[in-house]
Amino acid sequence: MFVMQDLRFRILTLCIVPFLIGSGLVLLTAVISLQSQTDQAERQLAETLLTHKTPDAALYLATKDWVALAVILDQLAQATGMGRAEVVSPDNRLVLASGQAPAARAEYTAALEYEGLIIGQLSLIVNRAPSAALMRALLIQTLCMISAMTAVMGFTAWKFGDFILIWLSLKFGQKATAPNPVVEHTPTPSNSAVVAIFCIKLDPARLVPLAALKATAGQCFGKLTELQPGDYEVHFQQADPAQKGLEFFEAMHTQLAAVPGLNIRMAYGIDQAEASEGLGKRVKYLASLSRGMLVLDEQTKTQLAHISHPAFETAPLSSSFASDLVLHTLTMNAAGQSV
Repeated sequence: MFVMQDLRFRILTLCIVPFLIGSGLVLLTAVISLQSQTDQAERQLAETLLTHKTPDAALYLATKDWVALAVILDQLAQATGMGRAEVVSPDNRLVLASGQAPAARAEYTAALEYEGLIIGQLSLIVNRAPSAALMRALLIQTLCMISAMTAVMGFTAWKFGDFILIWLSLKFGQKATAPNPVVEHTPTPSNSAVVAIFCIKLDPARLVPLAALKATAGQCFGKLTELQPGDYEVHFQQADPAQKGLEFFEAMHTQLAAVPGLNIRMAYGIDQAEASEGLGKRVKYLASLSRGMLVLDEQTKTQLAHISHPAFETAPLSSSFASDLVLHTLTMNAAGQSV
């Protein structure tokens, strides 16, 4: 049987892991896309500047107008913010330059032609550091946001895991069906003033040993009703129904514990026979609060006080969904404590 800590850990994993994987993929895609767009914009700016300045630079280089050529290089260097513009001769000698070459650099070049001859080369060296810093800042901000959202989701899943579990167990879009009595024999008329009701919720329903539960309920003079696949009620109205209910629980515990992977939630209630309808609703609600153990309310625990059994043990149960109720759990204990 699952305990609540295991369920909370699985719910936490179910919520956090897909979120982290999805966030990582979105972040990676966004960074790659932004870096690509930044590089493309930088390349287009450099090519545009070179296209507009290359004809004038070629003319001033051919006429050796160094002042005009220096003005063009200054304009190119200033247009790139932190960059360098230079003119190189055909034999790769530096003719004239303006600005400082950045450490993280990207270089764009254009040939200088005059009267059909290549007389040099105009180079524009731009600084890529600002775009890299922008990427780092964006990455840090996004990681901080993901970390904060992960912490909030983790706290919510850990503190309210039982509520999430109840919500996941609800059956949506299914038409209500009439209860299907599984026990075929007709019990003898009740001679007891009280009635005991078991509510059992088993998931997945395909693992339920229904035939064994049916036989066990019949041996304990109980009537097992299948409300829907995985949801069952067992009514005890014979003499001393409290004792018969505990006998059923002991036998059922052994059967269900032998089924691996079966999630079990159950509750047990005892009340006056004329209040059986309200008792049925109450044990259904208490079963939704189960953490794998049998849930009892205070009235039922009092009804069981006269019964001693070495295999049973009770313990207090607290739940944020039933803070106004005094609840207990009943478990099998090999140490041999009494109810």
